[in-house]
Amino acid sequence: MLIFSGIISLIVMCLSIVIFSSFPVSLHEKSGSKKLRTEKKDPFSYLFEVYGD
Repeated sequence: MLIFSGIISLIVMCLSIVIFSSFPVSLHEKSGSKKLRTEKKDPFSYLFEVYGD
């Protein structure tokens, strides 16, 4: 029974981490950051430019 309760608590902890980490992602997508991203260049965008302009 102790092993079963440990497995259940581990599953609950993992699910809570996934659920709580999804909240900031969904809020960031709804805030209209896509408009800001196209108008204002990100200061770290050069790190992700693979092929250049």
